[in-house]
Amino acid sequence: MSTPSPRRARKTLLAVAVSVMATALLAVTGCTTGQTPADGGSAAPGAPLENLKVATASQLGTLSVNQEAGIANYQVAALFQEGLLGLDNTGALVPALAESWSQTDNKVWKFEIRKDAKFSDGTAVTVDDILFSIKIARDPKKSPGVSVYWPTNITSVKQTGDWEITVTLDAPNNAFGADVSNAGGLFVTSQAFYEKAKSYGSATDLIVGTGPYTVTEFDPTSHVSLAKNENYWGTNDGPATVRIDFITDDATRQVAFQQGQADVALGVPLDQSEQWGTNGSTVEFYSDRSYQGLTFDPNVAPFDDIHVRNAIAMAVDKSGIVAGILKGKAEAATGIDSPEQLAPLVGLDAAKAGVAKLPAASFSIDDAKAELAKSSHADGFTTTLTYPTGYPAVGKASLAIADSLSKIGITVNVKEVTLDTWLNDLGNGKAGLEWMIYLPTTSIPNEISSWLLAASGPGANPANWTDDKLAAQVAAINSIDDKQKQFDEIMATTSVALEQSIYVPVYWGQAALATRKGVVANDFGSYTLQTNWAAVFTQSA
Repeated sequence: MSTPSPRRARKTLLAVAVSVMATALLAVTGCTTGQTPADGGSAAPGAPLENLKVATASQLGTLSVNQEAGIANYQVAALFQEGLLGLDNTGALVPALAESWSQTDNKVWKFEIRKDAKFSDGTAVTVDDILFSIKIARDPKKSPGVSVYWPTNITSVKQTGDWEITVTLDAPNNAFGADVSNAGGLFVTSQAFYEKAKSYGSATDLIVGTGPYTVTEFDPTSHVSLAKNENYWGTNDGPATVRIDFITDDATRQVAFQQGQADVALGVPLDQSEQWGTNGSTVEFYSDRSYQGLTFDPNVAPFDDIHVRNAIAMAVDKSGIVAGILKGKAEAATGIDSPEQLAPLVGLDAAKAGVAKLPAASFSIDDAKAELAKSSHADGFTTTLTYPTGYPAVGKASLAIADSLSKIGITVNVKEVTLDTWLNDLGNGKAGLEWMIYLPTTSIPNEISSWLLAASGPGANPANWTDDKLAAQVAAINSIDDKQKQFDEIMATTSVALEQSIYVPVYWGQAALATRKGVVANDFGSYTLQTNWAAVFTQSA
């Protein structure tokens, strides 16, 4: 087995992040068209809710994202902890504990710290608290969940003024701002509290943060409760209290929602959307920017033969999978990073146009047969494709792919495995054909492809693929300031992977939420859950 690199470790952790909402976000066997697909709630904002009750499919083992970097951990922490920077509803970087920031050559990053910020316990936030939080975040033992966000090329992190912190890198990185946000790798807390806590982030040591809310109660088996942080430096127009109930069973969560025990349900199973949208409730769909695709390890026979890889790519009917299995609640993928992920660079329309031009294989069984005939395995072969428990949509897609491949002489044994097994086997150098399931947490345009295309050899990417020229090209992308040029370079590097048939993009996913009658989600989008998302839910106008 190859030794996982820090980059692989980071992305493996992010794959875990997908798991916490797997059943809810990706459990798709069909979908209704009775609800209106949403870019977010369309009703005008009404009066704030006094108390917000949320039912989610997720469950938290700890409040600390430093320890548990699940996507649900990020979403809950967005309400009570901050980094130097944050994200707005479009994914753009905004001030948080740093009221302003600047960079020189994308190597020297200066952050001007707010003088008036306080922790939820009323104590003042100091530069030392932030430096301490950065130190903890970079420590892989104390922060296995977020240390992987911090570049290994940091030269120094130090106080350079009364209220100024400077981070110096030894190479340009225009994406570093996202790394020090609470959508990336920084969750600031009080040094005094952290050092006193016996079990930081547990039910007995509720985290002291600086966000718009403060945690008042946490039970890992049932819920987390929050109240407005009276010491918050900013404005919070959200409800006075928020209670998030962990109800992992879909049927139980639906009953709770329909009985009025929740105002909002996150992670509505897409195949059940019509059932959730009754009695005046509203179901809304939005892009979660997730990527689902196949990965080949070109070091493992018979996938070391490009004609075999090409043939499989040609036999994947991604449009059929989206239409038939996902009922249109996804988009057939032609690249790695979704248009929504790339949109901050060139806009959504241009991003869609760009990915449409990528050289992804077109579905054709006849072409696939002809391509396999060129290989050293013209008579076909038998292989295995695993998918993790909790991802029935991926399982059904696996069976559809196996059926297509049987028509060209390739037998695929589809096998469901536990999530832990799937994660541990990911990129282990033994399986030649694997699924990649990835839900990005940041707004970095090439968050996914920066890993998949890091072609510096085994362990550096899930395909264990080597292309030194491409690896250097990918590494340089974050040093490009011009957004159009950066987009073009992402397209160019993605094209190389597709031309070599290292990856087969299958679909970009969607997610759904439900609001009860009388409640509306205002401008809900793919980045909302990484902001003060409680504030977007109001009474209907």
